[in-house]
Amino acid sequence: MFADIVLLNGKIVTVDNDDSIAEAVAVKFGRILAVGANEEVRELVGEETEVIDLEGRTVIPGLIDSHCHMTSTGAGMAMGILDLSEEAGVWSIADIKARIAEKARTTPKGEWIVGVKEDDSKLAEKRHPNRWELDEAAPDHPVIISTVGGHFSIANSRAFERACVTKDTPDPVGGVFERDPKTGELTGGLHEKAREVIMPGGYYGREPTREEAAEGARRILMANAAVGLTCVYDMVDSFQIRAVLDLKNRGELPIRVRMDIRIELFPELEKLGVYRGLGDDWARVCGLKMFFDGAISARTAAVSEPYHHRPDFYGVMATTEEIARKTIMEAYGAGYRISAHANGDRAIGMYLDMMEEAQEKHPREDPRNRIIHCTVVNPELVARIKELGMLPTIFGAYPYYHGDKLIPAFGEERLERMFAARWFLDAGVKVAAHSDHSASPFPPLMGIHALVNRVTRSGRPIGQSQRISVMDALKLYTINAAYHSFDEDSLGSIEVGKLADMVVLGRDILTAPPETLIDIPVDMTIVGGKIVYKRED
Repeated sequence: MFADIVLLNGKIVTVDNDDSIAEAVAVKFGRILAVGANEEVRELVGEETEVIDLEGRTVIPGLIDSHCHMTSTGAGMAMGILDLSEEAGVWSIADIKARIAEKARTTPKGEWIVGVKEDDSKLAEKRHPNRWELDEAAPDHPVIISTVGGHFSIANSRAFERACVTKDTPDPVGGVFERDPKTGELTGGLHEKAREVIMPGGYYGREPTREEAAEGARRILMANAAVGLTCVYDMVDSFQIRAVLDLKNRGELPIRVRMDIRIELFPELEKLGVYRGLGDDWARVCGLKMFFDGAISARTAAVSEPYHHRPDFYGVMATTEEIARKTIMEAYGAGYRISAHANGDRAIGMYLDMMEEAQEKHPREDPRNRIIHCTVVNPELVARIKELGMLPTIFGAYPYYHGDKLIPAFGEERLERMFAARWFLDAGVKVAAHSDHSASPFPPLMGIHALVNRVTRSGRPIGQSQRISVMDALKLYTINAAYHSFDEDSLGSIEVGKLADMVVLGRDILTAPPETLIDIPVDMTIVGGKIVYKRED
């Protein structure tokens, strides 16, 4: 049997159980046919075999982002939602106001103006805009902008008026209207579910059209492929599911997608029998996702020790204990796998208590319930996570991308127990890593760089005791991430019989100086034996 494609003369980092290094790999029918020495694999070259001479380049397994919001972000791009990130050239509140004012000129009066990815730490003023500043930019439109983590938003006065929310309106369950501590006036800040009160029509004010959703998903998944991602584990709602399936049915899905569905849809899913495992190698449902607390980038995670820059603040819960327990017990009792957003140690502890109770009431083998982010931990929590068989996935890029603003908020001592890759690996926990995009950039090599070096963008060390090796960091984006989606037998390593998802790098990731990992170019991305991205010379 001759191969469809053969890669020769390379350094194949297999990430198998022995961390084997090979020279060549052959692919047939989208799966790995052989891995080994050049001489062995050359025997599988036939007249129609595509042969790629790696010329010494390194090949790694396809990289997996184990938690993100790619298809939702893609839809926003297709809808023309304002990008207020530094990457889009926004460096000050004046820049934000200018972008909003420009959008207002082409938006009918009274219609929503929505912006995303604002980051106070990247602005010249080092603070968020308030509602009055947003009023100045668009006095005739309701305006709402969200921060880079998505858990904190700012709205203008017209938006509050439309929702009939005043300074006397009580905070909603799972949310907080930010108020001036002296006057009680609404500042515009919205924590967690308070946003849904102000703009109940969805995160962008409306659902995207079917074509907007599909086109946005296609664009962002192609961008994912260009940085070496061959699979993303997305949190989805109905329109994202439809977008992924539309692309798959058209043969236009460039990389694989695994999906956690918003837990609020559980009753409808149970009626339809939609359950973990529905789908195929390209697109599959994996579990349900719920939220416990705030965000790390917004510095609102629910913690047991106060924030250094706000000594009276312990973060925000996105649910109540009563609601969370009822929801989890019903969903787990019906056989669903749970993935819960829990950042702070206070939220993590509450979630672990509930999952221990759920497993006792509804025992099952190999449940693989996940803790999304699992950021602020301690040795006791790590031990409980191991004992309960929970799977944490931690922020990859955060120590680098958001690190400089986390130091004054959490303090250097607590940062030694955040993004705790070293602790989890030492405890034998199958930890994975993720971008949570759009909360941080999605290139996985940025995440590997951050996990290995633990240095911020300005060069400050951050939690150095949690540093891990390049090979360990690679596993967080490959075989460990595959385990999180029950894909360890088909993804995550370059072994015979597995799906042929691979990445060709422009430099050797195992020997490159650690400080240069972020700059390693992706030369080629292969999914199912097909080249979906090739770097232009």
